[in-house]
Amino acid sequence: RLERLQRVVTKLQMESGICEEQLNQADALLQADVRLLAAGKAPQKAAEVERDLDKADGMIRLLFNDVQTLKDGRHPQGEQMYRRVYRLHERLVSIRTEYNLRLKSGAPVTAVTAVSVAAGQRRPEADEAPLRYLQDLLAWVEDNQRCVAAAEWGADLPTVETHLGAHRGLHRAIEEFRAKVERARADEVRPPGCWSPPSPGANECDHSPPVPPQNSSKSRLRHLESLHGFVSAATKELLWLSEREEEEVAFDWSHHNPAMAAKKESYS
Repeated sequence: RLERLQRVVTKLQMESGICEEQLNQADALLQADVRLLAAGKAPQKAAEVERDLDKADGMIRLLFNDVQTLKDGRHPQGEQMYRRVYRLHERLVSIRTEYNLRLKSGAPVTAVTAVSVAAGQRRPEADEAPLRYLQDLLAWVEDNQRCVAAAEWGADLPTVETHLGAHRGLHRAIEEFRAKVERARADEVRPPGCWSPPSPGANECDHSPPVPPQNSSKSRLRHLESLHGFVSAATKELLWLSEREEEEVAFDWSHHNPAMAAKKESYS
């Protein structure tokens, strides 16, 4: 049994190293594209970044399964391996959040314009650029609204902790997203040629900025923290019960056992 668990530890060490390299590569590509955007150029590696992040995500899920095997087997390195994989997961969330905010929804207008000019297309009108930006924001909101709505909760402590850590990262991104919403609101985006109505909602051309999924995110975060507290307490109780069970199974219940009197006293 110990040899089998030790093989799991070795596998975890090797594959977590590979996963870290995958995240390093994704981060390097992301930062290269961020520098291109800052220089007013179009990003080149977005598809590769997303592919690397998806690979790392799949690897981390498998690593957590191995960690659970160690914890179930009460291997002394189980907690250490859990922290190692959890740090990888936190980094994945951090890189994916930056990717979503800066590449998928945060590309500056200059980058969009540069691509159009390079392709020989006409330069976008002044009020088309903010509309495109608004559409990017709406897509980001819809993606994350689906993410929050479809997210799982977990049935044991390691899984709940994983979901809680992942959602904390997402919630931070949603909070940061408010600045983008305020920018869109300030732009007062309307398609070209639309008459500005005297009151909100009086004309179909009036566009409202997207509302981030803050309420559902806050609610999920609150419920996850409550669930984590309950599962943590329940796990401690279950461990206590398991230890007591092992004592009872191992105890010599024969009448010749001199410790029987103390056992009766303990039971009382």
